[in-house]
Amino acid sequence: MKNDMKPRSIDKKYNAIEKCLQILSMFSLDKSTFTIKEICDRLNFNVSTAYRILSTLEEYGYVSRLKNKDYVIGTQALYLSAIYTQSNHLEQIRSIIDYIRNVSGETSSFFVEEDNKRICLYRAHSRDEIRHNIEQGSRLDLNRGASGRIILAYGKRQKDKKGFYKDIRDKGYYLSINEHNPSLFALAVPVLSNTDKLVGAIVVSGPITRFNEKQKSILLNLLKEQLKNIVMP
Repeated sequence: MKNDMKPRSIDKKYNAIEKCLQILSMFSLDKSTFTIKEICDRLNFNVSTAYRILSTLEEYGYVSRLKNKDYVIGTQALYLSAIYTQSNHLEQIRSIIDYIRNVSGETSSFFVEEDNKRICLYRAHSRDEIRHNIEQGSRLDLNRGASGRIILAYGKRQKDKKGFYKDIRDKGYYLSINEHNPSLFALAVPVLSNTDKLVGAIVVSGPITRFNEKQKSILLNLLKEQLKNIVMP
């Protein structure tokens, strides 16, 4: 009997963990607050189960309950973000992204790959009225955009001996013009570790009306100079 009970207990524990993760995965930049009814409706949980899980998540700081009883992501997410940044030696990149924006006047971003997506980890918007829809934390398709091309060229497609991604590596950058947004340009370069392992991609982007060959040369030099200031083990 003891052997029969143990697997059920383990399965029950894993099931509870999965439900916690399902709730946390609901939150997004597009929808950052949920009522308990919305959570139950979307995940097909009963109210008592949802309330019990949310109470545990709240106790550990992963969600917070507002005065109107809606739920939002808690401050523990910020702490985990700080740990992620430190453990991956990424704290040095935040200031570089800001510097590129300040010098170029254009939006600067840093993307990493995760679960076949590109994640915008840092972003410094240009100070003009022309803004992009992408914000920090956005999860985007990996096979689109300048950052996605760079991440693929130096990651999953790094062994290509010829073709599109080999050409990107030969140039050392990727310029996106007239792709998914014809009004914008995006210029991306890879961030590599000391052992040439891909860390992510730095991108500078802005309105196509401000872009020409001279600007391309200026921005490329700026990006390459800043890459020298990044030290990755």
